[in-house]
Amino acid sequence: MGIVIISGVILGAVYVIVATGLTLTALPTGVFNFAQGAIVVGGSFLGYQWLTVVGMPFALALLVTALAGAAVGVLCELIAVRPLRWVRGAESSNTIVTTVGVSTALVGLYGVKWGYQPQVVPFPGPSVVFRLFGESISPVDIVLVSLAVVAPIALHLWVRQTRRGQACLAVAENREASMLRGVNVDVLSIGAFAAAGTLGALAGMATGPITYAIPTLGTALALGGFVALALGGSGSFTGGLIGGMLVGLVSSAATRYINADYSDVGVLVLLLITLAVRPKGFGGSAETRRV
Repeated sequence: MGIVIISGVILGAVYVIVATGLTLTALPTGVFNFAQGAIVVGGSFLGYQWLTVVGMPFALALLVTALAGAAVGVLCELIAVRPLRWVRGAESSNTIVTTVGVSTALVGLYGVKWGYQPQVVPFPGPSVVFRLFGESISPVDIVLVSLAVVAPIALHLWVRQTRRGQACLAVAENREASMLRGVNVDVLSIGAFAAAGTLGALAGMATGPITYAIPTLGTALALGGFVALALGGSGSFTGGLIGGMLVGLVSSAATRYINADYSDVGVLVLLLITLAVRPKGFGGSAETRRV
C-alpha cells in the first residue's frame, strides 16, 4: 500500500504541474495550451543538455531553462492563439488544434535534436534516500511534490489577492467587458503563456530525473493534466491540485492491483463518475463568480 501512495503522489505531482500551467493560460485567455506537456518535456531535455552535455552550473542552467520556457510560451501565444482572435468565432473552436500542432512540432524538434531514446537527466542535489511507509523517497521526489503543492496554492492566492489576478478573473468572466474597463487583455495573455512556459520548463528539470527525457511523453502529460483539470474544476488552481493527485493515485493503484494496461481505464472511470456526480469538478462552482 505504501508504494501505491508514494508512487501515486509523485505521478500526481507531474499532472498537477501540467494542470497548473493549463489553468494559468486559460484564466486570462479561455485557451488551454495543450503544448504545456511538451514544454515540460523540453525542460527535461534542456536539463540534460546543460548539466550533462555542456556541464553548466546548476543555477545558470535553471535561469537559462526558465528563459527558454518563457520564450516557448510566448511563441505558443503568438503563433497558435493570437492570430485566431482576428477571425470572429474561431478562437474557441480552433485553438485546441493549433496548440496541439505546436506540441507536435516541439516533439518533432526534440526527436531531431536528442533522438527518441530516453535521456537520463541528472539531479545535482543530495543523493541521500529517505524512508516513508517502508518505501524509498529521493530528494528529487520531495522537490517535485513540493513544487506541485506550492505552485498552485501560490497562484490561487495571487489570483484572489492581487489586482492583476483579479483582472485575470475578470477577463475569464467577460473578455469584452474587461477590455472596456481598461484591462490590457493582450498583455495578460502573453504574460500568462510566458509564466506557464517558465513553470513548465523548470518543472521539467525536476521531473526529468524521475521520468527521463522522452519526446513522446509530452502528449501523455498534456492529457493527464487535462483530466486532472476536469476533475478539479476548470479555472481552479487548488482543484487542479486535488485532481492531479487523484489521477496519480488511481493510476498507481490500477497499475499495482490490476495491470499497467488498465491504469488509463481506472482514471477514465474516475473521471466519468466525478463528472456524473459533480459536472463542474471538485473546484467548480455552479454560481456565477463575482469579480
